[in-house]
Amino acid sequence: MARACTPWYPTVFPEKCDACAPFSKPRCVEYCPNGVFEFRDGKAVVANPHKCVVGCTACEPICHKKAISFPKTQFASTSTKMEEKGLLRKTTCKKCGKVFWTNRESCLCFDCESNR
Repeated sequence: MARACTPWYPTVFPEKCDACAPFSKPRCVEYCPNGVFEFRDGKAVVANPHKCVVGCTACEPICHKKAISFPKTQFASTSTKMEEKGLLRKTTCKKCGKVFWTNRESCLCFDCESNR
């Protein structure tokens, strides 16, 4: 899936978000390895949507208030090769050494890619 034609990032519903009050800190902010979320004005917000890995929904189930949502996926009925599924893999940035999750072939983290 190409980033240019696939808008993929979470939506945080501020009326539902309580910044994980029972847990003392926002779990999505702490959980996301790509820094998609930030804590602002007592709520979690999607600060870096371009850093979200296409197809990843790992943060959605950790939200106890169900304040995180993703676009609905559309599946084709044809069979798909493993490399076309967009499966996540953990890798290390060849430039800065940061460990991050991705479904792309690039071995550079989003920060190093954007600083080219």
